[in-house]
Amino acid sequence: MKIVVDSSLLAEALSDAEKAVSGKPVMEILSGLLVQTTDDGVSVSGASERATIQSYIPDEQVKIVRAGSVVLPKIALELIRKMNGEIELDVGRYFEITIVNKSEEIEITGFDPDEFPQPPDVDWGETTVLSGKDLKEFIKKTVFSVATEAKVPEITGVNITLLENQIKLMATDRNRVASIQRPMAVKDYGSAIVEARGLIELEKIIFDKDEVQFGFSKLQSGEVFVVFIKTDRFTFYSRVLEGRYPDVERMLSKVVGLSSVRVNKKEFSKSLDLIYTLAKEEKMNQVRLAASKTELTIKGNGKGMGKAKGDVQPLTFEGEPFTVSLNAKYIIDLLKAIDSDVISIEYTGKMTSVIFRGDDSEGSRFIVQPYRTQT
Repeated sequence: MKIVVDSSLLAEALSDAEKAVSGKPVMEILSGLLVQTTDDGVSVSGASERATIQSYIPDEQVKIVRAGSVVLPKIALELIRKMNGEIELDVGRYFEITIVNKSEEIEITGFDPDEFPQPPDVDWGETTVLSGKDLKEFIKKTVFSVATEAKVPEITGVNITLLENQIKLMATDRNRVASIQRPMAVKDYGSAIVEARGLIELEKIIFDKDEVQFGFSKLQSGEVFVVFIKTDRFTFYSRVLEGRYPDVERMLSKVVGLSSVRVNKKEFSKSLDLIYTLAKEEKMNQVRLAASKTELTIKGNGKGMGKAKGDVQPLTFEGEPFTVSLNAKYIIDLLKAIDSDVISIEYTGKMTSVIFRGDDSEGSRFIVQPYRTQT
């Protein structure tokens, strides 16, 4: 293989594909990136045991002198990032690689491309089209709530449902829930659990302006085995997580607010962040919210370091006064996912879930389980 291409274009394609590479690959070849010529230009692939990202350089932006393929070692990306302008990448018979840039020349050794795993064979027949901006928002509003430990693998992912002309995403670690749903012209494709790590990396390479094809590929049994997302610049594949996702929908349907307070998000966030500076010294990041018609008070203690209190003026208040103890870090996480200027906090009763929402147009809900002990 021999190609001539601008170093910045190749570096960008390599960087996008690298997002799929695991920090601890199960095979050495999975630490590298597959570069191959195609009828449409050049594709660059990065892969882990679960996800693959395939990025593209169109033929009008690359000169293919000799067709072929090679797996570049990880260090190649770092080297190409340090180059400027046009480079020539030449691969020999035994995958020896020469990279020439102006007066510079680098020789490194690559891997056999035949040993690199191929992306899943998917059904491109039926896809849902949405904007990159929407997909980034869906990921942002859910992925932070997944479990970080793999004791229950299915809750380390986001549950995605395409059903009844709606798209729904949901994430939980059993202590909190993040969910978003929007009307969308979709067929009843069903549900799939997508690993959170892949979605986090995917969000980094999506542009707001991208037109995204989103689809599920199923086995003959009807079970979804791959979720794929395609733009003009890349394709993302993720094998789904096995297992049954918790019946969070049932929990959500049972949650009914008894009292509700609406506050300015910026004022609430500022006060909470100040108190969290002390409260995070405690193992559970615990803060207490006390709401009434006249004020919303936030209190927190530091581990032998003192205490803090802040008051926020409610915009509206309905129901009876309430007091509840919550994990401040959970609240800070969900506030980052809410775009509106006003948030509502709904109290559902003693030792039951607390609901946070932004504007109705966001279509999202965030649930936090309270602590059994109060400060």
